[in-house]
Parts: sequence; structure tokens; C-alpha cells
Amino acid sequence: MDKKERRKTVARKLIGAAIFILLLLLVLLLLSHWFYPQQEDLTMQDVKPNGVLAEPDNSLDVILYGDSEAYTAFSPVQMWKEQGFPSFVCASSSQYISLTESFVHQSLEHQKPKLIILETNAFYRKMHSDNAFITRIENMFSILQFHNRWKVMSPIKVKQTAYTWKDDMKGYKYAKMTTKGRNFEYMIPTKEIQPIPEINAQYVENIVKYCNEKGVKVLFVSTPSYKNWKYEKHNAVAALAKKTGAAYLDLNLHADEIQIDWQTDTADAGDHLNFRGTKKVCAFLGEYLADTYQLEDKRNDPAYSDWNNLIPKYEMLTSEDK
Repeated sequence: MDKKERRKTVARKLIGAAIFILLLLLVLLLLSHWFYPQQEDLTMQDVKPNGVLAEPDNSLDVILYGDSEAYTAFSPVQMWKEQGFPSFVCASSSQYISLTESFVHQSLEHQKPKLIILETNAFYRKMHSDNAFITRIENMFSILQFHNRWKVMSPIKVKQTAYTWKDDMKGYKYAKMTTKGRNFEYMIPTKEIQPIPEINAQYVENIVKYCNEKGVKVLFVSTPSYKNWKYEKHNAVAALAKKTGAAYLDLNLHADEIQIDWQTDTADAGDHLNFRGTKKVCAFLGEYLADTYQLEDKRNDPAYSDWNNLIPKYEMLTSEDK
């Protein structure tokens, strides 16, 4: 076989491979369209944070993102009850900052809040480039996330664009139990810095930039947690906030003002807050947000009557903790 024939053979193989890849991508896209779950489908991953998609368009003033530190510390219904601004917690267990970015993009397609809050514990969750790559691929091809849905699917179900499942807790996860921690001074001032992983910092910068383009303000918040937080981390987040132009509120520095008691206000000895701790944090944070960002009290707005209807359910659930 001469050189010309070899080149033709190689070219045919390359064209064949390209056609195969294009067909494979097309099949994956079609299957992803079919396999993408309905919002109320229990096979859907991260059901609670995705509950934001069922909220009426442009109805939320604040959206909060993060991991379990966020969904145990921030209670939108509690802040509605006390301050009257609508919010939602898009948080999931052990959330990578790459997934946070996906949630931000997804929710801002339908909402234009005055503020988004990034809980900072997720800034330190170690993430490699392959984690970010996998998140992007899964966002493109839903079948890679939801392949197990064949067990519950019917032939006529396709991707649902009108989301219907609403979370009465607005992303908050009620933590009733108490495991005593200890009260001590853990935020000891220092100039030392515990660096945020570079790839994580880049994702945070990208999120802030995207929000700025959308005209949405960004606030970093560190929730009280003596197992996860220290002054070295505070310094690093403060530096990143300054670099990106985001605001920063470290609630660990306000623990006395919030009156956190680590013997009664934590579910697991200083890691996550229980409901008693949540109430204290929300009382402080709700007032801070309403004053700092001039959030309107909408409790008398007929368009938000459903929010007022949530209060009795919420109080019944949490009545033992009063």
C-alpha cells in the first residue's frame, strides 16, 4: 500500500471515528432528555436544593448555597416569620464548590434575588480537577446521573420543564437532637492564613463574577462551628472576599452576640447547629440581611400568602424545641 492509499485509509478511519462519537453524543443527549427526572421524582439527586426550581419566577430575595453547615443553620421560614423576606437554601451534604456553581447558574435562570449567600465551609472541601470535569459532564448528560430511573419510568415520560414539587421548609433540614459540645474560645486572633485550595478559590471567583454580571450581590457567610472553623480560615475567606468584591460575615466572631451555647445548640458536639442554634442564628442573620440589603417585608403581600401558611406547619414541627 502506497502513501496515498495509507493516508486515505487513515482519513476514512478518522472520519468513521468522528461520526461514531457524534452519534454517541446524540444518543446520550436523547437519552438524557428522556431520563431527566420530574422534580417530585424520588430518584432525582439533591431533591431539596432543586426545590428552588418550583418557586415562582423572580419571587426570592435571597438564595443561600453550601453544604450541611448551611442547611442546618439557615431556616427561610424562620426568617420569613421574623423579617418577612423570601429565601431558599440550595444546600446538599458535602457539596463541592463546582456543584454550588451549577446550582447558582440553574437557580438564577428563574430568579433574580437581591442577594446570594455562599456558606464558606464548602470553600475548603478538597476538590480535584476531575471532580469539576465530572460535574460538567453530568450537567450535560443527565443519563450519567439518573441511569437508575429505568426502574420507575414510563415510555412517555420526558424531561419536565414545569417543576411542581415544593419544599415547605425551603431547603432547611430540621435538626432536633442535641449532643453537647463545650464552650471555649476557638476564634483566637492571628495573622496566619489557611489557604483555600486554588481550584476552589477559582470557582468562587467565577460564581461572584457571574452574579455581578446578573446584577446580584454576593455575601460570604461562615456559620458557627468550632469543629470546622478557626481564625486562619477566616483570614483566607476575608482575603478572597476583598479580592472578589464580595461582602463577608463570619458568624463565629459573633457567637457571643448570637448567644450560641455549645452545650445546648449543637446536634453533634460543635459541628452542626440544632434547631435551637438555628433560631439564634436566623434571628441575628435575618435582622442583619434586612437592614444591610434593605429587604422588603412581604408578609402582608397577597402574592406571598403561601409563605404565611407555612408558619403553622413549621411551628408544629419545631414545637418541642420551644
